[in-house]
Amino acid sequence: MLIKINRQSCLSNYPSFPLRSYDYDKDEEQFYYPKVFKSYILTVISKSFRGRTKQLETELFKLAKQLSYDNLIFLGDTELPWLHQDNEYKPVKEAQQYLTDNKVGKRFNGALQVKNTELVTFVKHLSWLTRCNASLPYFHFTDKEQNVIGNICKYGNLHIDTLNQATDNLIKEFVDTGKFIYLEGNCFNEFGKTNVITGRRIIV
Repeated sequence: MLIKINRQSCLSNYPSFPLRSYDYDKDEEQFYYPKVFKSYILTVISKSFRGRTKQLETELFKLAKQLSYDNLIFLGDTELPWLHQDNEYKPVKEAQQYLTDNKVGKRFNGALQVKNTELVTFVKHLSWLTRCNASLPYFHFTDKEQNVIGNICKYGNLHIDTLNQATDNLIKEFVDTGKFIYLEGNCFNEFGKTNVITGRRIIV
C-alpha cells in the first residue's frame, strides 16, 4: 500500500526535494536543487531495459535496507500529477493501473511514501512511467532524515546524491559489495541502435 502525502505538507517536511517551474515573465525554467555532498550514477549490467529494471528494483530495495530506511518518499519536481499523461504501451498502462489501484487519482501531485515491502513493485512501475512518459515530472526520492536524494532516469540508471559524509560512506560500501556499478559519463540508450525509446510519448 502506498501512503499519499499532500504536496505542500511534503515540501514543508522534506525541503530537500528538487523543484522545477516555468517563469513565464522570464520565459525560462527555474530550478531548485539542494546542496549535495557527492553525486553518482549507478547502473547494472543487463541485455534489456526490462532486465535492468528487475535488477534495479532488487538493488534499491537492498540499499534502503542497508541504510536502515523503512520507506522512501517519492515526489515529482513539478506540480503535474502522477497520472498527467496517458500511454497505451503495455508496461506503462500496467504502471498507471497500479497507481490507480493504490488510490492515486488523476489530479494527485503529492508525494508517495513507499514501504520497503512495496519498493520492488513500485520501482518496476515507476521505471516504465519515467522511460515512456516524457511529459511527466522527474520523480525524486529521499528518506525521512533526508540523507539522500535520488531518481531513476529514462535509461534505467539510478542517479543518487548523498547529503552528508556518513551516508556517502555507506553507499560506497554497498556499491563495492553489490551489483551496482558506477557509470562514467552521460546516460544513453543501451538497448537499441538509435536513441529512440520504444513506447516513449510526449504531450505537445
